[in-house]
Amino acid sequence: MTKLSRGEFPMNIAGLTSLLPEEQIWAHYQPYLEARGYMLRLRYRPDWVPEAIRLGKDPFDCEDSIPGEGKVLDATRISDGTQVVLKIVELLSADVTISSFLANEQGAQKHTISLLEWIPIDDTWGWMVMPRMRGCYDLPLFRTVREFNEFLLQVLEGLVFLHSKNIAHRDICTQNIVMDASRIIPGGFHFVLPLTSNGLDFLKIYTGDESEPHYMKTRTEAGPTKYYYIDFGLSVRFPSFEARTLVTGNYGRLRKHVPEISDTVPYDPFKVDVRLVGEMLRFEFLEHYLGLDFVIPFMKELRRHSPANRPDAAMALGLFRQLVSRMSDKDLDRPVRFCPSVIRQTRKQFILSLKTFDFRWR
Repeated sequence: MTKLSRGEFPMNIAGLTSLLPEEQIWAHYQPYLEARGYMLRLRYRPDWVPEAIRLGKDPFDCEDSIPGEGKVLDATRISDGTQVVLKIVELLSADVTISSFLANEQGAQKHTISLLEWIPIDDTWGWMVMPRMRGCYDLPLFRTVREFNEFLLQVLEGLVFLHSKNIAHRDICTQNIVMDASRIIPGGFHFVLPLTSNGLDFLKIYTGDESEPHYMKTRTEAGPTKYYYIDFGLSVRFPSFEARTLVTGNYGRLRKHVPEISDTVPYDPFKVDVRLVGEMLRFEFLEHYLGLDFVIPFMKELRRHSPANRPDAAMALGLFRQLVSRMSDKDLDRPVRFCPSVIRQTRKQFILSLKTFDFRWR
């Protein structure tokens, strides 16, 4: 595979051999996080000398040349090696208060990310510690109707659970739904470069040989996949059903597709959640995958223009269960596939991303 040589780029491009400004906070608090039981990757440790300098290697062949983000980073729990995610948030944010509330709730339909621990920085800020998950839209692609149905069923069950606790998410989209990939990618994957196992080696298609490193199973091969809602930063929680009120706020990634969302005119956030599931189906699945036409009538119900005419979450779940119950095994095992036009666009976006960040795979 062709790659650029070290001599073609400055050694410190894109933070390869030095931390980016937004990473400095992680290096500053690394000793504190280690004392609290969490180890960050090598580049954030006080004695870090980049491998590219220490060993004279090409920085694009060094895992510690991969920058992280400012607010979210992966870590390892020292006591048992569990991979976790740390997220810097304000103590009084909805993300913390709602996640803390949900941590004490139980239920078979509780498809929400677990809050493992809260680590304070001061009286205002701290880290949420959560299990390490993989984006629901990341590879492997959905390959069968059954895999897609498994996903959507859990999305709807999770929404019913949230609404039963008087919580409206308000930012439902594929970016805010994750999956437990521990059985899909048993060897693990790199948090920043999830197409790789370790930041250097691409994940390979599973061939049946579990001794081969860096492999990835399909969702079917791995068995039932669990999906979870994340990011409650825009969410709202009411103390009871009777205390529910209308809200304002032009929030969320798919907000422009929801007609009633407004900064000035109050709206029902629970009916907006239902509409957002419909918009997610339309823009992130039906426009990207072939073989999902069967879900179009259901999607249209969720996207009814008038909130009063939309089903609530429980009704939506019932409608989808009825739809699935009429499907045979042959129907469920029908293939679905990414649209070729989307694959071309995705490849273009991937190449552009390499030009701005990681030249390793050009």
